[in-house]
Amino acid sequence: MLRLGHLTSPRYFEGPIGEMDLEFQRVLLKVQESLTSDEVQDLVFLCSDLLSLKDLSTVSSAGQLFCLLEKMNQLSCEDPSLLLELLRIMKQNSLIRILTSEDYKQTDSTVFSQQISPYRQLLYELSESICDQDLKNIKFLLLKTLSRKKLEKDTTLLQLFLDMEKEDLLGENNLGVLQKIIADINPSLEKRIIQYKTERYEPGGMVISQEIGKITPASPSALTILAHAVGIMEEQVDRLSLTEGPASTSGDQCQNSDSHSVIENKSLNFPNPEIQQYEMKGDRRGVCLIINNYDFSACTLGNREGTDIDKESLKVVFKWLGFEVLVEQDCSRNQILQGLRSLAARDHTPADCVVCCVLSHGQVKGIFGVDGEIVTFRELIETLSPNHCPSLYKKPKLFFIQACRGTENQPAVFPQTCSEDEDALCSDAAVPRDSIPEMADYLLAMSTVPHYVSYREKGKGTWFIQSLCRSLQRLVPRGIDLLSILTQVNSDVSKKTDKSGLRKQMPQPEFTLTKRVVFPAPRAQRPLP
Repeated sequence: MLRLGHLTSPRYFEGPIGEMDLEFQRVLLKVQESLTSDEVQDLVFLCSDLLSLKDLSTVSSAGQLFCLLEKMNQLSCEDPSLLLELLRIMKQNSLIRILTSEDYKQTDSTVFSQQISPYRQLLYELSESICDQDLKNIKFLLLKTLSRKKLEKDTTLLQLFLDMEKEDLLGENNLGVLQKIIADINPSLEKRIIQYKTERYEPGGMVISQEIGKITPASPSALTILAHAVGIMEEQVDRLSLTEGPASTSGDQCQNSDSHSVIENKSLNFPNPEIQQYEMKGDRRGVCLIINNYDFSACTLGNREGTDIDKESLKVVFKWLGFEVLVEQDCSRNQILQGLRSLAARDHTPADCVVCCVLSHGQVKGIFGVDGEIVTFRELIETLSPNHCPSLYKKPKLFFIQACRGTENQPAVFPQTCSEDEDALCSDAAVPRDSIPEMADYLLAMSTVPHYVSYREKGKGTWFIQSLCRSLQRLVPRGIDLLSILTQVNSDVSKKTDKSGLRKQMPQPEFTLTKRVVFPAPRAQRPLP
C-alpha cells in the first residue's frame, strides 16, 4: 500500500489506496485547512521529541508534519492516537470531533495516548499563558544569555525554548533558569513549574520514569472487564519491604518502605495439599533467559535507565533457585524471537521448567525490540509451545514481563484524581486478555494490568521486578507456591505510590497452569546485592 505524499502536492491522489486510507487523508486535509501557521508551529514544537530537529526545520505546513509522522510510523489510519493527543493538548475540540465523527470510526474518542512528554506539555502550557509584554520581558532577561539574533522580535516563546535547549539552558531535568525567569515575569506561572517538579521528582532528585510506546485504543468492554478485575483484587498478605543494598541506595524514600516489615504466617493461606505440584526433581531446574533492553537510540523511544539493576537482581535470584541464567542485551524484534527459538531448540528433558524474563518498553499488543518493532505476546509465548519444543511438554513455562500495557496512569482509590497534565512514569508493555494461547502449563506475570503504565526508578529498578525478586527470596524457603508469591507481589506493588500519592500500579498474572509451582528451597541462602 502506497503512502500519500504532501497533502497539498499534485501527488495527493497518486497510486492505489484503500478506502479507509483515503478517508483518513481527507480527514487530515480538513485538519490541515483548519490550522493557522502559528498552530502548525505549536504542533512542531510538541513533536520535537518524536522527530529530528533537522526534519522539523523544513516543516511549514500541517500536511508536511503529518507526512513526516506517517513516514516514521507515528501516525496512520489504524492509529491516529498521536494526532488526537496533540489536538487535545491544543484544545482543538472541534478538530477532535472531526477525527472521531461517525464518518471515521477508527478510534475511541475517550482514549488518548501519552506520547507527548509532560515536560513538553508544560512548556506549551506556559507559552499559552504568556502575553506579548511578558515575552518582551523574557527576551530582555535573556539578552546576556542568548544571541541577539535569536531574540529578534518575531521569535516566539516556543522558539526561545528550543534555543535554550540547544544552549543547555533548559531541559526536562534542567528547569532552574526558566523558573527564575518566570518568577520575575509571572509569579503565578512559577507555581506551575514547582508543581511539575514536585510531581516529577522524588526526594533526593530521583526521577521515576515511564517507558511507553504507542497505545492501541482500548475497547469499552475490555476496560470494563479490567476495571472489575482490579476492583476485586484484595490484599492477602502483609507488605514486604523493598529495600536495597548499599550499592543501589539513592536516598529515594517515596515508597514508604519499612525495612523491618515481616510476613506473618497467618497472612498466607497455604494451598490445599490435594492440589498437585509440578515435579521439581530433575537433574537441573532449567534455563532462565533474561532479555534486557536498555538502548533504544535506534528508534524514538527513550533509554531505560535502571533496567540493569533489575537484570542483576534477576540473575542473582534465579541462579540462587538453581537455574542456568542466560542474558541477551539490547535485542531487536528479530533477535528476541531468535533468542527464544534458540531456547526452544535446547533439550529440556532433564529440566523441571523454563523461565523467560523480558525487560523492555511495550504497549497493549506486545513488547518493543530496540529497533522499535513489536513482538506480540502470542509470538513470545508460542515460541516455547510443545509444537516447537516437545521437551517442555507438561512442564511449566514461566514468563515475567516488565513492560507497560498502555499509557494510562492508574489512580489511587480515594476522592482525588490526577490532572491531565501529570507526567507519566516509565512503563513497559501489556498483554491483551487473549494473549495466552490455548495450551496448558503457562504463566505470564505482567507488571501491570492492561492499558496502564508500570514504574521504574532509575536508581533502584522497577517496582514489579524488585518486589518479585525479594518475594521469591523470602517465600521460596517457606514452601510457598509461585501464584501465592505473585499475590504477595500484587500486595507489595499495589501499596506503592509516587510522592503525590496519586499514581498506583497493579501487576497481573495470567496462567494456564494445571498444578502448583513450588521451587525447592535452595540449600544456601544469600541476600540480594
